[in-house]
Amino acid sequence: MNDVASPAATLPEVDAAGLAAALSDHALPLLVEYMADHCVWCQRLEPVLAAAQPKFDGRLRMLKVNVERHPEVKPTDHPRAVPTIALYRQGRMIMTKSGMIQRQQLDVFLNHWLDPANDGLA
Repeated sequence: MNDVASPAATLPEVDAAGLAAALSDHALPLLVEYMADHCVWCQRLEPVLAAAQPKFDGRLRMLKVNVERHPEVKPTDHPRAVPTIALYRQGRMIMTKSGMIQRQQLDVFLNHWLDPANDGLA
């Protein structure tokens, strides 16, 4: 299985206001990639996330926050290391994972946390 989407594949980027709006919309869980332009691992992770997006369409929204370009994002809103993905349910962070993650690992992570049986966890 190929972990890399086309080079043009990307997640929508938001600033602090966009993140707040996304977190207040409780229709679907939200996966946020906290990243930085200088981060090589962030550049490698994004195509993995973008390639997974169609598989989880209708079950999950995905976006990214560039913590260098959007310093107005409060330190408590994002982890200290990049890349980090954070999964939110009803505006509340339920799980984070820092560092590079392969497509199969991402699928396992998301399928576990999106399973209705795990709604009460975290």
